[in-house]
Amino acid sequence: MNRFCFIDSSGILAQDRFFGVGLLVIKNVGDMIDKLAKNWQPAYSTSKNNKKLHLQKLITAGKKDEVIKILENSGHFEMKFDNLRKSTEPFYKKMFDIFLSDQENRFSAMLIDKNNPSFNNGNTHDAWENYTDYTANLIAKEMLNLSDDNMCIIVDEITKPSNKPLSLENTILSKLRDESIANPQIKFDNVFGVLSIESHSNMLMQLTDVLLGSVMYDFKKQNKMTSTLTENRKDDLVDKIRQTFAVDTLAQNFEHTTQAYFKVFEG
Repeated sequence: MNRFCFIDSSGILAQDRFFGVGLLVIKNVGDMIDKLAKNWQPAYSTSKNNKKLHLQKLITAGKKDEVIKILENSGHFEMKFDNLRKSTEPFYKKMFDIFLSDQENRFSAMLIDKNNPSFNNGNTHDAWENYTDYTANLIAKEMLNLSDDNMCIIVDEITKPSNKPLSLENTILSKLRDESIANPQIKFDNVFGVLSIESHSNMLMQLTDVLLGSVMYDFKKQNKMTSTLTENRKDDLVDKIRQTFAVDTLAQNFEHTTQAYFKVFEG
């Protein structure tokens, strides 16, 4: 069986307490993208109309500097966790429903807590190595669960430092090869490619971001690292996920298998 695996990360180990990597595994890619696209269009229209109304209010109030700032920062519309607002919340909840709509779908989130006594603080200096190390490790863990499946890995594009000899794709492949050498149950030849893309260009990458962002949110909320404004914007979506999986918080090790597969663990 062929599967497409979408990888996203959240946080920077050098400066944040929590760092997370999320892996979304999809078999029926075309069906999923079609459903997400039908949900994206009204979300985009809602966001566009709200932005237009906000700009009109600012113009009426004579706040030209704020108008210019908003227009300068305008970019591609993405359904990412950080962009969640009350006006678009129903569409984010629908994204989660779409994820659950196919039992072949799988999501795993690996969280790193720098306050964990077992964490090696000497490993935080190189963002490139952190990202590729944890990405390869999470993929390897999933390959043990899907040992007979062929996988294409799609990763969120990051800037390659000038002192790194390999591309992002080849760095991840190299580290996956190392994982397979360390554990012969991991079949390196089952990975038929690695591709980096920009998240705004792919809705499945945005779904990965939303699922990972929801998990990261609960880890931060549990440790009193969220503001009232953030909670007002995000908590209803995350609570829908909590209720679906019958957990009080996503900030714990758990595995859900009765609908689409969903797993959270600390690495």
